[in-house]
Amino acid sequence: MNSVQARLVGYSEGRDLIQKGSVDDLNRLVTDAIKYLTMVYEEPQGTPVTDGYMVTLRISVELNQWRHEQQQAGRILPRKGHGLQRTTPEVIKLLRAQSWPEPLLTSNALFGSGWANLLIGAYDAPTLYSNYCLDMGFYYEHGYAKAFPQFEAVVRYASHDNRALRTPGGPERREATNIGLRYIQGKVRLETQHLAELTNKSARMDRRTAQVMCFAEGSLTGMACEAIVRGFDPAGVMADMVFSSPGTDVIDVGSDIGNSEVMNSFLNTADITKTGIVTEEALRHVYDAYSYTCARMLTERWHEPTSRMSAQLYVWHIHNGRHFFLRRAVLGYSKARKTIPDQREADFDEVFDESFHTTGFSRPLRHACNGRGMCNMVEQLIAGSSAPGRLAKLWSYLATGPLEYVAAGVVDEGREEELGTTLHIHLAQAYMLGLIEAMTWLICHASQHAWQVNFMMEAAMFGSFLDDGALIGKLDRVDSVGP
Repeated sequence: MNSVQARLVGYSEGRDLIQKGSVDDLNRLVTDAIKYLTMVYEEPQGTPVTDGYMVTLRISVELNQWRHEQQQAGRILPRKGHGLQRTTPEVIKLLRAQSWPEPLLTSNALFGSGWANLLIGAYDAPTLYSNYCLDMGFYYEHGYAKAFPQFEAVVRYASHDNRALRTPGGPERREATNIGLRYIQGKVRLETQHLAELTNKSARMDRRTAQVMCFAEGSLTGMACEAIVRGFDPAGVMADMVFSSPGTDVIDVGSDIGNSEVMNSFLNTADITKTGIVTEEALRHVYDAYSYTCARMLTERWHEPTSRMSAQLYVWHIHNGRHFFLRRAVLGYSKARKTIPDQREADFDEVFDESFHTTGFSRPLRHACNGRGMCNMVEQLIAGSSAPGRLAKLWSYLATGPLEYVAAGVVDEGREEELGTTLHIHLAQAYMLGLIEAMTWLICHASQHAWQVNFMMEAAMFGSFLDDGALIGKLDRVDSVGP
């Protein structure tokens, strides 16, 4: 089965990389990613800097001075969490998920791959649940296999689910998921083996390699495969999956320098690896480039499966027991731009040259809003809804409420918790009321605001440089059951 959708404009190099998006094509991409990953981690010690894959990083004098001043003032980012906290009883009750296995009920999982699947939908309810279990493979990199005894059984059940295997795209999704797991599990092994060599390191790569690596790093190869089988343009799917890496990495840039992560898509760019110096100017250039690559996805293609997955990253960041997004944003807000929004877009192979250096290219975004907190497009959606009050409240917890907290500049752990847990409750209520399309659009538009309107993603990026250093020389995942 492979129905045909209209071919999207653009995404030229991504189209060349993914080809038809068959299982064989995805296997080729993941195999290439594993080969490159292995060369990076197993590079001989003493390889000349100009010839090697690994680059040693240091923070610029100016950025380091800002970090020192902020931390001296007590503005310090706590170490990244493990993301093991259970979601609220109210959310579990709303979703009727009381019988679900424990790994599926963490806020990290439920409002990550779980919510992405709920926004996308499936052939039927049992298949939707099975797909969520299948995509739990993403959390191997978070150490879930060690934290939850039933984790492996959950993923194994979904991989061999006979009912789901009989649905359109079901067999291909499960085969492609197993392909993607090769990359995740291989990376975990290599990181563990070479941990002592990874602090302050980043991998050097060209633009084509970057797209292959970002695709594999997205860790949801099965979701991508099913979307293609169901007729969505492989090039668009490739673009969405590639963006999911910077969409995750943006709030970890400062932390990842010391946390043994050599595959941060911001730190892999030639803007950084050419000199090894992480400057504010280079980070802004890279940030803008990535923000342009997601703009069409969030405003024109929001209805497509993998677009919904990538948009959900913003919601995931807000309250997943791992990233402390609001803390990062409030700590870094002084560095974020306060300019009048100028929303723009471009493809990956336009914003980066062949060496993976930013070009500065972009064009005006066709479907840009007016850039207000409650913008004209949000007002229009809410006014035409059957539940305007509920959607207005949801928007306040997706966008205006978080921005008000962040812009105030004062850390309030209780307010962060309230914003996160209440957002989850409003999302669950909207889902159970069938407001799925309106909710999806609002999530996509809130993500667009975070990247190009209120710059909360940029604030969180700079806030990540105030990391307390507790994970320097370590891996940011749980190694065993317990804290």
